[in-house]
Amino acid sequence: MKKSLSDSEMMEILGESYAVLEEKKALETVVMDLSRVNSYFEYFIIATGSSMVHCKSLARDLRKYFTAKGLKEGMKPDMNSGWIILDYNGIIVHVFTEELREYYQLEKLWADAERIEFEEV
Repeated sequence: MKKSLSDSEMMEILGESYAVLEEKKALETVVMDLSRVNSYFEYFIIATGSSMVHCKSLARDLRKYFTAKGLKEGMKPDMNSGWIILDYNGIIVHVFTEELREYYQLEKLWADAERIEFEEV
C-alpha cells in the first residue's frame, strides 16, 4: 500500500531530493510537476551524473534518502544502466549519463509540465 503524502510533504521531499542531488554534484537537476499534463505521473526529477559510477552513487544516495523517509520503491532499479529510474510514491527519478540524457531529452518530451524551482545548495 502506498503512503499518501500531503502537498506540503511532497514539496518537502522534492526539495530535499533536489538538495541530495546538488550536494552530490549532480549536473542539471530539474524537478517537474507532470500532474496537469499526464494522469499517470505526478513528479519527475531528472539529473545527470558525470560517469556511470557517479550515476550509481547519486541513485544509491537517493534510495537511502527515500527509505529513511519511509517511502517504498515501486520497482527495483537497474543500477548498471546509463538511465537509472527510481520509482517512489508519485516521484519518478531519472539519473542519466550525459549521452543518454541528450539522446532521450525528457525535458523536451514533457515540455508542457511545470518546472519547480529550488534554491541551489
